[in-house]
Amino acid sequence: MTDIKCLDSSAWLAYHFATSTEIKEIIDKEGLIITSSLCLFEIKKKLLMVKQDWREFLKFIKERSGIIVPEIEITENAAQIAVDKKLGAMDALIYATAQIKNAELITGDNDFRGLEKVRIIS
Repeated sequence: MTDIKCLDSSAWLAYHFATSTEIKEIIDKEGLIITSSLCLFEIKKKLLMVKQDWREFLKFIKERSGIIVPEIEITENAAQIAVDKKLGAMDALIYATAQIKNAELITGDNDFRGLEKVRIIS
């Protein structure tokens, strides 16, 4: 596959809640990780909903990965991906981020199943 890993919010949350040894190995191993800034929204929202402090975990994510802000190329590609792959807006933007950055998308979200350069973690 590729050396760059793009982690979505489900992957980061699996790490935070220790529900996947596979994601722990990916994050703890040296290597280039990127994360869409949109995932920070999803992660913070989830932690607020379960009444957990989000500050340290978001700080860790920002230190461990490069944060990618959706730029024009990402947003325009995401629109086509959303139509072609029948993805919601947020998922299409995250997938477009991985595609444009030539990264493997690591996710626990089955909405991405069957898409190119995606690894579904257990």
